[in-house]
Amino acid sequence: MKSLIYIVSMTILLTTISTFAVDTNHKNVTLLETPYSVCWYQGVQYSEGALIKQLEHTFVCTHKYANQPQSQLVWLKADKEGQPIRLDPVKRIRVK
Repeated sequence: MKSLIYIVSMTILLTTISTFAVDTNHKNVTLLETPYSVCWYQGVQYSEGALIKQLEHTFVCTHKYANQPQSQLVWLKADKEGQPIRLDPVKRIRVK
């Protein structure tokens, strides 16, 4: 009998506590899209592949490293077809 009274009293207590825990005074929540990489130029966002011309040079918004598609986007000089001119370092093994 004591256990039945204990169970009923705990159920009433937990039900009372849970009703106070419900948030009834909330505002609508706006979820933002996940951040994505962009190139910036004069306060404007540009997506990957965007071309800009500055004086006689053309620049393309592309990944900093060609073999890392998740790397940050940067402005690189572009050739006449709009492809980035990458200045990849020459790989050398030096033995002393």
